[in-house]
Amino acid sequence: MLNLMRVSTFQIGFFLAASAGVLAGCRYDPVQAEKIRALPLEDAEGPRPEHRAGQPCVDCHSTYAGAQPQLAIGGTVYWQTAKGYLNGMEGVFVTIQDSAGATYKSCTNSAGNFYITKSDLQGIDDLAFPLFVGVAGVKMNSLIGRERSCAGCHKLASVDRIDRDPNVDPATGRARDSAGAIIVDRDYISSLERCGIANEPSTSTGTGGAGGMAATTASGAGGMAATTASGAGGMAVTTAGAGGATSSATGTGVGGTSAASGAGGNL
Repeated sequence: MLNLMRVSTFQIGFFLAASAGVLAGCRYDPVQAEKIRALPLEDAEGPRPEHRAGQPCVDCHSTYAGAQPQLAIGGTVYWQTAKGYLNGMEGVFVTIQDSAGATYKSCTNSAGNFYITKSDLQGIDDLAFPLFVGVAGVKMNSLIGRERSCAGCHKLASVDRIDRDPNVDPATGRARDSAGAIIVDRDYISSLERCGIANEPSTSTGTGGAGGMAATTASGAGGMAATTASGAGGMAVTTAGAGGATSSATGTGVGGTSAASGAGGNL
């Protein structure tokens, strides 16, 4: 009986160790790991809201990679000079409406980066895909099906891409495999779509879904205040972004204003 007990204990221990190995292996995603490995090195200033413009931000700011804050979605907006160079577009709203009717706004920072953090979802586990997106009031022609990093589709030009496909636009990155960079015409942006710049509106207002909880919030990417408005329940919530300023919330019913959609002026 003692020998049997020893064997059983050994077998159980071996099984647990093997199970732990299998679970650890399941945690490793070779596809995602390769995407992260292929990213350029971090710049000298290190991680900050303005870093890695044009790169797929949610590859790292995710549950898998663990970079903080964890993002629900993120990307970069540009304007193009007369000579074709891209510069980060600061101070415009990116509006995202999910399939549950929740609307979120983020203000682009000095690098053109914008994002919605998981904490911006205000207790909701996740965005309800597909998403309708708009940048500076310009609607995206298609929906976002699942990709959280805008750069996953809106790719910049690179040596590797041009080597593989000589049709890649060296300025915008547009090609058969990409819509290219998200570009807006900074000379034709409504004052209502501007934010975070002196003498420009710094708050956003939107509507929630039919569940009654507020669903619009501005991300801290631009340090803006966020105004949230309610759905059928009539409960409005106001939250501040990184800048610390707050704005008053306005409520609306189920049939409230719908969000603008779109992903860039070049589409």
